Amino acid sequence: MKDMKILDNCLIIVLILLSCSCAKTPSDKSSSIEEMFQLIDMEGQMSGGFEAMLPIIDQMSSQLQLDAKEKEQLEDIYRDWFEKDLDRKSMIEGMAKMYAEAFTAEDINELTKFYSTPIGQKFLEKSPELMRLGAQIGMEEAQKKQGKLMERLQPFFDKR
Repeated sequence: MKDMKILDNCLIIVLILLSCSCAKTPSDKSSSIEEMFQLIDMEGQMSGGFEAMLPIIDQMSSQLQLDAKEKEQLEDIYRDWFEKDLDRKSMIEGMAKMYAEAFTAEDINELTKFYSTPIGQKFLEKSPELMRLGAQIGMEEAQKKQGKLMERLQPFFDKR
């Protein structure tokens, strides 16, 4: 009877250890993040992030008093830099590490479920345009308050 109790306890310990080893490992978490990144089209999201930068290029064009052709050339320079020089694979790997640190495996699975839904897909579809518009709103507000910033900066520069 006592031996049976010990055997039962050993079996329980083995089952607990097995269930712990079945939990998501970091590599499982990485594959979940990879799956989510594919679902959300992380490459496309990055391109949308570039499009969100265009208001900054517009502002730069205005400050430099560029004509339409020169503005287009400036955009092309930035676009070439973004498309040809940035290491997207490295950036995605860095973002995957960031997600792995910020979210649990369960969180990643829940996010993936959300992005699989119609509203999640709509969110992804609208995000680049919303980022662009949000950046534009931020730029407009910053331009309105640029004078106040200069007032705050002037004493700092006067000391130099």
